[in-house]
Amino acid sequence: MAKPLVIFDQLRIDVRVTRSRRLRIVDSATFNIEKGQLLGLIGESGSGKTMLCRSLVGTLRRRGAYIESGKLEFDGIDLVSANESQWRAIRGKKVGYIPQSALAGPNPVITIGAQLAEAIRQGGNFTDQQIKNRSIELLELVQIRRPEIVLQQFSYQLSGGMKQRVMIACAIAQEPQLIVADEPTTGLDVTVQAEIMELLRKIRQTLNTAIILVSHDLQLINSICDDVVVMHAGSTVEKLPSAMIKNAKHPYTHALYNSRIDIVEPRGKLITIKGQPPTVGAWPEGCRFADRCDYVLDPCRSDKQLLLQSANKDHLTACIRYAEIFKGDKR
Repeated sequence: MAKPLVIFDQLRIDVRVTRSRRLRIVDSATFNIEKGQLLGLIGESGSGKTMLCRSLVGTLRRRGAYIESGKLEFDGIDLVSANESQWRAIRGKKVGYIPQSALAGPNPVITIGAQLAEAIRQGGNFTDQQIKNRSIELLELVQIRRPEIVLQQFSYQLSGGMKQRVMIACAIAQEPQLIVADEPTTGLDVTVQAEIMELLRKIRQTLNTAIILVSHDLQLINSICDDVVVMHAGSTVEKLPSAMIKNAKHPYTHALYNSRIDIVEPRGKLITIKGQPPTVGAWPEGCRFADRCDYVLDPCRSDKQLLLQSANKDHLTACIRYAEIFKGDKR
């Protein structure tokens, strides 16, 4: 069996609040990304999704964060101990990054052509004509019309969807093994969101690139991804094939699924998850979803946060009651 492209194993990430105080923002991230896989990462704000993305592109230190313990490997390379020289060989070349918002994307003071040229030059020395040809090829790949004109434009002249396509073009300039897409449809209308998702699907097929797609939208994740990883309060609570999402075994994943707006009956009431997530770094003992869970028992609160265990083939969950609660038996 082929080794996974990326391995997260009980990864912990802390951030420096003051010289003497540290805050844990990821407590136990455990999952793999296979070569060519399209993996969805979902969870509420504060669950640790974005920090996991930063750990894959080596930008934790810019946010005052660092890996405290655990394992993180990319294509056999230990990223926990990687130095800046190693990161320069990985970032942009082997791992591409699509930012959270198109508004935070293209540099507004240089042309689109200049930004693509920067991304292309990471792969070696090229003539100006080679760079122009490659830039046009990339813009065509992300389905931008009249690429020769767009190369001469600035980001303020482009729509939100066009800006995000440019950022995707920059991310795939080196044909990386992995693309990290951190909520790439934020701020875009529904039609453009669908177009961006279809574009990512085609890029994955064309380049055989693995993609980790971060989102708050389970409907979106479920529509495009092979597998889903669910984060809650800094920990991985479930991993399962997207086709099995209706059969999730963790109450939090079930609650996310039931709160989808697309499954609400006409004039029906939208179901929401009760309560609020625990404060980052001040997590309670036991299951961190216990205070919001309809299936909670005393052992859920007293036992340590459960590590992932197998519900069945390709399905891991972190609930001690996974074998019983979704068979109609709450007690």
